[in-house]
Amino acid sequence: MNQLLKMGVFVISAGSLTPACGAPPSNVQGSDADHQMAATSTGNAVTNAQLPINQRFKTLDEYLAWLKKTQAPVDGAWYQQIRPGVYELQTGGNLRILGAEGEEGYAGKRIFTREQLEKQFGFRK
Repeated sequence: MNQLLKMGVFVISAGSLTPACGAPPSNVQGSDADHQMAATSTGNAVTNAQLPINQRFKTLDEYLAWLKKTQAPVDGAWYQQIRPGVYELQTGGNLRILGAEGEEGYAGKRIFTREQLEKQFGFRK
């Protein structure tokens, strides 16, 4: 009986709180027009992400600086200049690249010339 009384008080309290806010319930259903509008009104970030690297960045240096800024803190891949015109692929602490034979620790090619990177990322034909 005591438990039923407590449940009754809770139901009455909860029921009396709902209309107190005065806001009508919202209808969350979307229409096809909403989806169409969202698909056609993309922001710069989405549009830029679809462009090739050589169109998003003016130079290879600008792209490499962006890679270092965004990838180095999260153990991603980026390129460090180790001497003029020569870059080393930096892979974060936990990234393990498997070789053709599947051997862990085989990192493949890690040293690149500036010309190779320019060609790879489309800054040079």
